[in-house]
Amino acid sequence: MNRQQLIVAVREAGYIERLADYIRQSPFGEQWQLTAFTNSNALRQFIRAGYPIDLLAIHPALLEETGDSAQGIPTALLVGRSGQYPERAEVLQFQPLPQLLNALEAVHAASSGVIAHAARSCGRAKIAAVYAAVGGIGKTTLAIQLAQQLGGREARVFYLNLEQWNATSVWFGEEGKDDFSRLLYTVQAHPDKTQSVLTELRRRHPALKVDYIAPCGNAEERLTMSAEQAKQIIAAIADSGQYDVVIVDLDSGMDPVHQAVFEVADVMIWLISSEPVAIRKTSLALRYGDQKWGEAFKRFRRKFRFIESFAHGAGGFAYEESLQVRIEGSIPYVPEWSEGRQMPDANGYVAYRGAVEALMSRFALLERGGYDAGRNGSAAQS
Repeated sequence: MNRQQLIVAVREAGYIERLADYIRQSPFGEQWQLTAFTNSNALRQFIRAGYPIDLLAIHPALLEETGDSAQGIPTALLVGRSGQYPERAEVLQFQPLPQLLNALEAVHAASSGVIAHAARSCGRAKIAAVYAAVGGIGKTTLAIQLAQQLGGREARVFYLNLEQWNATSVWFGEEGKDDFSRLLYTVQAHPDKTQSVLTELRRRHPALKVDYIAPCGNAEERLTMSAEQAKQIIAAIADSGQYDVVIVDLDSGMDPVHQAVFEVADVMIWLISSEPVAIRKTSLALRYGDQKWGEAFKRFRRKFRFIESFAHGAGGFAYEESLQVRIEGSIPYVPEWSEGRQMPDANGYVAYRGAVEALMSRFALLERGGYDAGRNGSAAQS
């Protein structure tokens, strides 16, 4: 894969050294080739020699010294504080390196159209959503495990949580509570900038090997989201050309956001269990969907893949008779997770991972990802 050419020009040699070390050791180095300068004359000669430059990240003083040589080159000004150059793309020079690189990539995407190009060349990501009509059935655990195991197989994965009560701070931490609000605002006010803002806001979990948007700090944001806004956010991720699989984690309602996900998903993994309450709620949800969306819901149902979760007891229930649905797999009961402990015993974890692996294979989630995707690594970096 041909790497993009990132040129960084700052006075501080130590800054360049740290940045170069980080890029070299992170998946970002698979996409970008770094060339650095501390001297404006050397940079000017480099530009005039005609070397390719996909993005120039430069301190304003060095840009001024470079003169007209940098005209026409996608440029990010590395500033100490925002708002100094309102007509130019600004990026804070001193910030955590993952956020710095995401911000630079967002400038590159906005200025050069690289996201649209990538979408044409790499195709749309496969969208797999996880849903259940009842809470506490292991839905988010399954979504996270799917994302993690796909990432472990070198697929480029984005995990998108669209629950009203988003508890993924357990995995991702409390930072970035306003990120989802900013993304929603962009979708509403500046839809043409959705992809570039998403590129800037996305974060990377180094252990799970997935990209994600930080958990929303305001549950009202999810309640006010429309079906069209949900579609735009998912499209910005899936059509970016930077991911192989998008895992969408839904809550147990059935509102316009659910309708949007049902419509755009390639596969809907619907968890059920043998608990009487779970059976009843699943039946009510299916009936409600038929009544609310009619023929559209019948089309959605072709994507539904019902998976039995043992989160609330033993299986063996005759789902075909009670719900008229076919069971296409099962997820084992892991008592440690139900008791709030993060890691189960070895046998329980192996059994769960094996079940998730079976789902990945059954639903062809690696068809356009993993080794088949060219082993490109992940899009955002940690």
